[in-house]
Amino acid sequence: MTESLSASRAFRTSHALWRVIDWVYPPRCAGCGKLGVRWCVDCQAKVKVIPQNNICPLCGIPQPGSVLCQECIAYQPVYTAVRSWGWYEGTLRSAIHRLKYHSDMGVSEELAKPLTHLLLDLNWQVDLVTAVPLSQKRRRERGYNQSALLAVWLGLTTGIHFQESVIDRTRDTNSQVGLHAHQRRQNVMGAFTARPQIAAGKSILILDDVTTTGATMQACAQALQAAGASRIYGLTLARAGQIHLS
Repeated sequence: MTESLSASRAFRTSHALWRVIDWVYPPRCAGCGKLGVRWCVDCQAKVKVIPQNNICPLCGIPQPGSVLCQECIAYQPVYTAVRSWGWYEGTLRSAIHRLKYHSDMGVSEELAKPLTHLLLDLNWQVDLVTAVPLSQKRRRERGYNQSALLAVWLGLTTGIHFQESVIDRTRDTNSQVGLHAHQRRQNVMGAFTARPQIAAGKSILILDDVTTTGATMQACAQALQAAGASRIYGLTLARAGQIHLS
């Protein structure tokens, strides 16, 4: 109860702080540039939301039926389940780019809202939430971890404890952009470790901004499994790829 009240107070304080910043420096919509909002209702309405039926029960990829997809059959993910809110295109892609590459940290609160709703609908039993860690080089260049910002807001709105230091990135990896699925798996293999003193016996939610093949989520889940986590879930704002169902 005390932790829940603390989270509620932290959320109200953070929300109020951003309202003051928005009053002094009026924001522009991260999707269309409209003045006065961080992400307007029109841009959110244009997001192609991924239905949570007819998907692979493990990786969440849409497909004709709720059976394991061929990738999960072949590579057997260690996570319990991964889900994504929308497709990485259009206004959602623009908003993520604003957050990730243009220091628009304020939009993280708006982008975390649909993630919160999705998590509540999924009804996963989660002890703590963490984020896919950046390399030290990217963290220095960017100044923040965009996935951790989303995870902070999700934790504050749901009352789930946020712990950034559960997973450590033990080596830098090349960008996953442009790599095929096998190359992505090889690129991140063994790139993460997790802390048993935090993870052991816990049901843990890993949050990331975008997933494509799930290679990074799988590598993080393997680290958490080795550290003794009981269940491992993954949640991403967007899913990149060309597999769209009509």
